[in-house]
Amino acid sequence: MSEINDGYYFMFEIGWFLDLLIPTLVRIKDGSLYLVGSKPCEIKDLKPCCIPCGGAEECKKLSFDDAALKAFRSADSLRPVHTADDLAEELQRALDDKEIRDRYFNTKGKLRKEATPERIRNDYQVLSKI
Repeated sequence: MSEINDGYYFMFEIGWFLDLLIPTLVRIKDGSLYLVGSKPCEIKDLKPCCIPCGGAEECKKLSFDDAALKAFRSADSLRPVHTADDLAEELQRALDDKEIRDRYFNTKGKLRKEATPERIRNDYQVLSKI
């Protein structure tokens, strides 16, 4: 795998054991991938029913040779965020990409797992503290 530049990315292919939304916002910094964990939530209109844990201490740091990333080829799905000023628009641009839709959102179940702009903004706030 070629070196990935530091910055923010949307990651689409993730393992169920990481308990993350598809897609999720991640940060690449100094050769590591950082992401925000999630936990179950009683609010059933969130899709899926989980919310960010919050706080920088809840960030997970993974190396690119971590089994969680390698098993699901997650690094292959990274798409750069060009500007963090409008994360909702950046997310929509990524979701509108035909390759992304065909590869990661090709079933009804997966189509319902779109991240909310609130979740993406919250993840950005947590990740920006690293």
